[in-house]
Amino acid sequence: MSKCLFLTPFPLAAPKHGGQIRAASLRDSALLANWQVDSVGIYPSELFRTPERGPLDIVLDDKKLNETITSDLVFADLKAAQAAARSKPIVDRLRRLIQNLAPDVIQVEHPWTWLLLREALPSSPQFKIIYSSHNIEWAARKPLLNLGLKSATSQADLEATRLLEEDFARAADLVLSISDLEAKEIERVCGRPVVYLPAISELKLPDGGTSRFAAMAQEASCRYAALLGSAYWPNVEGFFDILPDGLGFLARDEQLWVAGNLGDAIVRDERFHVFLSINQSRTHIMGYIEESEKADFLTAAACVVVPVTFGAGAKMKTADAIASGRPVIATPHALEGYGPIVGPALGEGVYVADSPKEFRRLMREAFRTGLRGCSPEIRGRLSLEAMSKTWARHVGQLLESRELASPAVLTD
Repeated sequence: MSKCLFLTPFPLAAPKHGGQIRAASLRDSALLANWQVDSVGIYPSELFRTPERGPLDIVLDDKKLNETITSDLVFADLKAAQAAARSKPIVDRLRRLIQNLAPDVIQVEHPWTWLLLREALPSSPQFKIIYSSHNIEWAARKPLLNLGLKSATSQADLEATRLLEEDFARAADLVLSISDLEAKEIERVCGRPVVYLPAISELKLPDGGTSRFAAMAQEASCRYAALLGSAYWPNVEGFFDILPDGLGFLARDEQLWVAGNLGDAIVRDERFHVFLSINQSRTHIMGYIEESEKADFLTAAACVVVPVTFGAGAKMKTADAIASGRPVIATPHALEGYGPIVGPALGEGVYVADSPKEFRRLMREAFRTGLRGCSPEIRGRLSLEAMSKTWARHVGQLLESRELASPAVLTD
């Protein structure tokens, strides 16, 4: 049985945020392809507590490092990786792990851990190295510096991130990208083929019956549009960019239900209070819902909305919205990275709104006359099985030293 070692800048024991979920799905795709898989997270102790940690994880328990990263969260991953690469005990520990596990492939999620891995590499590695890009990180961080998050070292850190990504993309034996657009950009900059491996959704659609969300809507005599997200800055800004004039365009029996901690961030924002009365009457803030309830929440909705206007890479929430089978109303930015997937579904399950006016119109249409959801064929392209088949094919070719398939190739 072939063996793969996953290196991540976070634990995978209990994945919660988008990067963890993406990495966990890649790990699961390798398992589905009958690979033996070990995962090692390398991260500061301040960021993830003991219950979240895996048995092989390397935890950076350094007071000075923890103070540094908490004061500069934009570049926390870079600072942690730099500290790990400078630490001989950490380098030696990773080197021993690699020797003991003897992987055929080491897959590195995000570029950060490359700083440490290249210090721990043997002189003649017997394994192949895969770089799994979740975002072009330097480009993702650049707009964050305009949100009051800039520090004295931000520009130098931004340049260090760019150089790190380009070095790793050129050095790796195989590069994977979550986004078709970013795959093409990495190819352009680094002059090498990149495999497009889109985000997937592991929503387990309900077998039937009435979910608690459908029952709640029935009891309230309303229908709802579903919005699911975290309080991450782009999600909050996207909401107010697309709905700047509040929710007064909805009828009394039409509501926007918000799940995840995005809801609390929205109602605390002063822009929500400009139209407070009408906004309160047209929203229902669900708060955190269990992963097992996500499918019920989305499938009971009249539509799923994805109002994202900036941020890098492919958005995980877009994959879940498409997989729900409900009509998806999204900004062009929310669909970036999914071009080959959503192209055939435009106007037939996926509806693009490039202005607040169009977004409002489509939401009203979903409530009042109905819109069609995505076909099973489109939803199937975002399955774990599709990811596993593509991952196994390209990694198999890598191990056999065969020529890689065409750049930025779509999943099977």
